[in-house]
Amino acid sequence: MVNTLGDPLDDGFRKTVRRISKDKGLSSLGDAFVNLVYSSAKSRSLGRPFGCKVSDRVLSRSLTLSGIEIPRRLNHGERGDIVEGTLAYAWSNNLITLEEAVGTVEKRLRRAELAIRSAEYDASAEAFSELFLIAMRRICGRNSGGSGRQSIG
Repeated sequence: MVNTLGDPLDDGFRKTVRRISKDKGLSSLGDAFVNLVYSSAKSRSLGRPFGCKVSDRVLSRSLTLSGIEIPRRLNHGERGDIVEGTLAYAWSNNLITLEEAVGTVEKRLRRAELAIRSAEYDASAEAFSELFLIAMRRICGRNSGGSGRQSIG
């Protein structure tokens, strides 16, 4: 799989993903964070309030789109936990803000025809893939937009 959103991904990314994926507290916090981000972005995009839950399938697809290699035997829930845990880690360590996360997702949703379920699915997966890669680059110290912390846990 080719990462279509930026830098080539190396072993540092994969090791970071493995460490984050083992922390169930992060994935639980990330579940709430992801749902808040998505609900806020969709509400802004459509001009009225929405409370939404992001499916494991969307997050699993976003991980695939990111180009980061993970074991194939993981189910959608486990793959979603990786994205959720990564975003929770980045947010709780001030590497991404809630506003930045909402803005990233909102930008993708505004370009999509949200009345068409498949278009919303695709836009959501692309948005969370982009946000996931932003978080990973900052966690691994590859983007000046964050503090550049590299240790996890």
